[in-house]
Amino acid sequence: MASKLSGILQKVNLFLGTSGDHGQMYPGAEMPFGFVKLAPDTFPGAVTGSAHAGYDYRDRAVTGFSHVRFSGVGNAGVGGNISVLPLVAIPSELTPEACRQPFVKESEQCWPGYYSLAFESGITAEFTATHHVGIHRYVYPAQGDHGVLIDFCRGFTPVRDAHCLVVSPTEIAGELTCEQMNACGWYRLYFWIRFQHPAASVELFPAYPNDSAVRASVAGEGLVALARLNRRHTQPLGIKVGFSAISVAQARRNIEHEAYGWDFEQCRAAAEQAWETILQRVQASGQEEHERLLYSLLYRSCLSPFNMTDSLDYYMGDDGEVHRAGEGRTFYHGWSTWDTYRTKFPLLALITPERMPCMMTSLAETLDQRLGFLPGEELFDCHGYAPVPNVRMELSNVVLLDAHTKGVGAPDPESVFAVMRAIANLEFSGDHDRLGYVPRRPDTTCQYAYDNWAVLAMAEALGKSQERYPYYERSLYYRNVWDPSAGFFRARDEQGLWLELPPDPAAIDEKHVYEGSMWQWRWAVVHDIAGLVELLGGPSRFLKELSGFFEKNLHNHGNQPALHAPWLFAAAGAPWLSQRWVRRILTEPMHHRFGTHNALPQPYEGPAFRNTPDGFIPEMDDDDGCMAAWYVLSSIGLFPICPGRPLYLVGAPLFEEFSLETAAGKPFRIVARDWGPNAWYIQSAKLNGQPLLVPWLPHDQVASGGLLELTLGAKPNREWGAGVKSPW
Repeated sequence: MASKLSGILQKVNLFLGTSGDHGQMYPGAEMPFGFVKLAPDTFPGAVTGSAHAGYDYRDRAVTGFSHVRFSGVGNAGVGGNISVLPLVAIPSELTPEACRQPFVKESEQCWPGYYSLAFESGITAEFTATHHVGIHRYVYPAQGDHGVLIDFCRGFTPVRDAHCLVVSPTEIAGELTCEQMNACGWYRLYFWIRFQHPAASVELFPAYPNDSAVRASVAGEGLVALARLNRRHTQPLGIKVGFSAISVAQARRNIEHEAYGWDFEQCRAAAEQAWETILQRVQASGQEEHERLLYSLLYRSCLSPFNMTDSLDYYMGDDGEVHRAGEGRTFYHGWSTWDTYRTKFPLLALITPERMPCMMTSLAETLDQRLGFLPGEELFDCHGYAPVPNVRMELSNVVLLDAHTKGVGAPDPESVFAVMRAIANLEFSGDHDRLGYVPRRPDTTCQYAYDNWAVLAMAEALGKSQERYPYYERSLYYRNVWDPSAGFFRARDEQGLWLELPPDPAAIDEKHVYEGSMWQWRWAVVHDIAGLVELLGGPSRFLKELSGFFEKNLHNHGNQPALHAPWLFAAAGAPWLSQRWVRRILTEPMHHRFGTHNALPQPYEGPAFRNTPDGFIPEMDDDDGCMAAWYVLSSIGLFPICPGRPLYLVGAPLFEEFSLETAAGKPFRIVARDWGPNAWYIQSAKLNGQPLLVPWLPHDQVASGGLLELTLGAKPNREWGAGVKSPW
């Protein structure tokens, strides 16, 4: 097995957030934004569904190594397809429970682009990946009945059907159709499996009298292949599993294009280099534990969307048609924008701006195709067909706007605007528009208002002032679900009557708001913070109420609805309070009362982020890099409180020095004077040698490079950045 690395890759801990329900992440081999995510599925976590990405650090047996997954998206996850397991003894039953293989926990190694372990049976297993190919290398002990079990019907969601063909003793081909998360749609993948050495035999199960080399899955019986190996050819045994959303032939071409030959080390080095290239764009100097958390979570921010452009420059669309990407273009798919619009895509605009135009073109095109065949709001929950696993697509308008205002949007903004407008008109159509709110859903009303504001802002950015109507009015519909007597956003029925409030507004009951309490949804409006401040009675009252929210432990940093709340102080005129609460969340033990859907059985006392397998708050999913990106942005002290406005609030960084490589060729540096573990507060600031008196920076300033110098201290300076007119 490979020796451990030095340098920036060894700062990435891929076991962070992999134990129990503390992040739902996984260790595995993958490329930045690669489709293949080759990782172990452990027992019992992957079988019971408690491990949403297939892996639980506490488990001590593996049921197979599968190739497809998202990082921490909750429910039972999605993916887990084409499970490969090496064997030295063929079990009498081919179930995951019967076939599970104990492994030596201390043998596990994982860093960006590589994963390995040793089984108690004596088999050693190593993995790396390209964008569309999973690459296995197994070394078997001298003794035993050597084999490889391939399960085509395993998955974190049900596999509706699978077909395979044994092409030769070295190749198996096929296809599978799988359910999306929450069973609201399906995806179809084609695969080609290639062995380095010929198998002595390949048997398909369930077995049938005709012993055909072509087989389809049968409901309730599954479909597996058992390759028995010639012992003299198994030192080592390489296996490549190629994928395509287009065809079996294209899956084979992807192997030949991306992983020709059997040089495992060359493929591993290419994956490691790809990760080093993106991670080293960020350089941070501070306490080692903070550096390791930064790079570990920066890694988690760069896993999706997936590069789905096949070797011939084609990709499959949500319309079921094959499209050509065109010269210099990459097509991406695999979205979870309800989470990632808040933090991950703003972070990607900073660290990999060259990818953003293709990502945004891909997102707009996918939405346009889905608008063509889905009847309504099913658009957002990934109903119907998609070529790959997909999670959810709410607030995509905000993602598209944010990229455009930062100069990294799709190169055809007119087409993007047409898609955005169609989505906004779908959200507030019919009775929703007539009433000015979504009945019984104040949370959805606030989100749709934000999405409509994004269309308004895009129209203004494109010089389409005549098309501001009706999006300006709709952007203010959030006010129609604000009950001033209660002081909360509140559900109304179709007649305009207020519906009941929960007996305890601090409790999560999800009757009218999703995955949060009335208190946590109270701060939902980021596109009109000045208007929200006004609703709460003005700046002084707003800051008092927001302070009480944190002081009374009403905040839930384990989920998204109020993820931005600690930064609201700075946007409302009290940056020092943001510096206090952001630092507490980043580094200090806190009292956490809430899970995703209700209160935790026992409150959790501890930090929200730790560099350990149980590194997140209980029930806190990473949600496709959303939580990881929040940590990265907050730890460097640049936070996009309102994606869609190209501005970053400035906070006190965890690092003495930070540098971001920019497309302009000049780094953007942050230097913290008088830095130390207790220096939580900004005393003064300079930008390129000139005093900075406001607590924000425009994106253009960061992207063009420069020097931000912050003088820090242990006591708050309540004057710095206060009393200035807010751009929000």
